[in-house]
Amino acid sequence: MGRLLIPSVDLSGGYVVKRVRGLRGTEQVRLGIDEAVKLVKGYPRIHIVDLDGAEVGRPVNVDAIRKVALEVNGKCQMGGGIRDVGVGKEMLNHCDRVVLGSVAVEEPGRLMEFLRVLGREHVVVSLDVSGGYVMSRGWTRRVAPLPEVIRALPRVGAVVFTDIDVEGTGMGVRVGGGIVEELRSIADEVYYAGGVGGCDDVAKLWSLGFDGVIIGYAFYVKGVRCND
Repeated sequence: MGRLLIPSVDLSGGYVVKRVRGLRGTEQVRLGIDEAVKLVKGYPRIHIVDLDGAEVGRPVNVDAIRKVALEVNGKCQMGGGIRDVGVGKEMLNHCDRVVLGSVAVEEPGRLMEFLRVLGREHVVVSLDVSGGYVMSRGWTRRVAPLPEVIRALPRVGAVVFTDIDVEGTGMGVRVGGGIVEELRSIADEVYYAGGVGGCDDVAKLWSLGFDGVIIGYAFYVKGVRCND
């Protein structure tokens, strides 16, 4: 596959927001859906996160998800609160991929059911990392060290690695090439998110071997458009 620059659409209260390290009250951006769609339309893939859904364990901003998905013809991957297969199937009515975080890292055995029912090509696993530990439930629960979580997971079509410690800061990318090798041991496609501040960071991530870079802070706050 080619390299993808993927704008994120983080939803809370029906708005598109950008938070520092995912913390409520740190919003740097608060856009209406229509305004956000104008910015992301035309990109080959969009990354949608229902921040409220991740906290409560079920998708909350469904109307906003539906609206964004319609505008991008379903070329999106949606996560946040998808913790059972039925909800996953419902979300596939809007986006062509669902992103699983909490259920995948807390109960890797249940991930097999999602892969079987939804199809491997429709499932993305999210590994959200802070201080070397994978976090879950809206980044509030520490699960286990990243290598331990990776060893427990079955092979999937795609995985997103998020560096929570720099997420929403634009402070730059801190990962090395070894992480790509680790992620490729369980996934065909590997994506990165967190701390991207400009096109130099994107270029570094391409050089490390990532297939996709999810961009939020730099996209909305700094107006970075590396593929223009």
